Amino acid sequence: MAFQDLDGSQLLQGTLGFIWVCFAIFIGIRIILKAIKLKRKELITVGMSYVLLSSAWWGIAVQFISFGFFSQWLPVEAYIFIANFFIPIAILCWIYSFTIMVNPKLTKKFLAVFIPYSVIWELIIIVFCFVDVSVLGSIDASNFDSSHGPIFKYIVVVSTLSFVISGIYFSLKSMSLNDPEIKWKGRFLLFAWIAFGLGAALDSFLQDPAEGIIVVIRLILIASAYLYNLGFFLPKFIKKRLLS
Repeated sequence: MAFQDLDGSQLLQGTLGFIWVCFAIFIGIRIILKAIKLKRKELITVGMSYVLLSSAWWGIAVQFISFGFFSQWLPVEAYIFIANFFIPIAILCWIYSFTIMVNPKLTKKFLAVFIPYSVIWELIIIVFCFVDVSVLGSIDASNFDSSHGPIFKYIVVVSTLSFVISGIYFSLKSMSLNDPEIKWKGRFLLFAWIAFGLGAALDSFLQDPAEGIIVVIRLILIASAYLYNLGFFLPKFIKKRLLS
């Protein structure tokens, strides 16, 4: 099998990337199912946004599985498309949820800005996947990773900052409430967004990072997903310790 053709570093990097994606999707689906049960549309889009946010790393996961089981590398166009196309949708889902939970009066105003931004982003992805994919980015088969093109990096910066800044603001608002449980959930969400922002920034902007650094980045992202999970699903044994 092709997994046997990978060296230890590639196997570790691919496995950690796959775990991070699976964990994020699992958490997002949990949030969606809980939201459906509670009949809260704004939480459904929270779950959707987290699932789709992880799509920036779907290329790694799909590449790892594709090579491991079928000895096939994804074409660069397919990899770049998978890793970028769903992010604008994730942004719209999150902005909708964020404004509804913080100040519903801002929802239309924020969407009036982010909808055109997202549509333009999608068009850029579709066009350059056919015209010149190097504008969007390139892939490194040695570690299943990708790098953003010189122009596309700025779009990624704006998007990452939109998620992280609004996520931190929402966390701080939760921490300001009187309910001790919500305060703790807000703290976990705060650290989750900080960890995600750090991991995403390092993953996007470090040029040819050392193998050990890539592993650390993946672990930071996995940790951010775990903290995000605690921000929505605080286990009873942890809640008992924190609130006693």
